[in-house]
Amino acid sequence: MDARQIVLDFAECMNGLMEILRQENAIIATHKYGDLTPLQSRKTQLAKGYAQAQSAVQNDLEVLNALSTEERTDLRKLYKAFRNVLSENMLALRGAHDATDRVVKLIIDAVKQQRGVKTAPLAFGPRSKGYAAYSTPASASIALFTEG
Repeated sequence: MDARQIVLDFAECMNGLMEILRQENAIIATHKYGDLTPLQSRKTQLAKGYAQAQSAVQNDLEVLNALSTEERTDLRKLYKAFRNVLSENMLALRGAHDATDRVVKLIIDAVKQQRGVKTAPLAFGPRSKGYAAYSTPASASIALFTEG
C-alpha cells in the first residue's frame, strides 16, 4: 500500500470514530441509551480499522516522511482532537456507569430495609452436621420433648 494512503486511512478512521463518539456522547447526555444500539456495529468496525491503520503506521514510521510539514501538523492536530473526544467519551461512559451503579445500590438498600435485612444473607453458609442437617431446630426440639 502507498505510504500516503496508509496515513490517509489512519486519518479517515480517526475522523469516523470521532463522529461516532460525539454521537454517543450526545445520546449519553440525553439518557436515551436504547439509541446507542445502532451505533455499536459501526463503532466496532471503525475501531478495528483504526487499530489496523495505527499498526500500519507504527510498523513503518517512514510513511510519515511521505507527508509535507503542513500535513504532519494537521495529523498532529487531528490526533489531539481525537484524544480529546475519546477522553470526553470515556468520562461520559464512566459517569453513566457510576450513576447506574448508585441507582442499583439504592434499590438494593431499599429492598433490604423493607425486608428488615441488616446485612446481606450469605449464599453459602456453613453446612449443618448430624441430626440438624435433616431437620430445623424447631422440629428438633419438638421431637426431643417427649414428656407431656
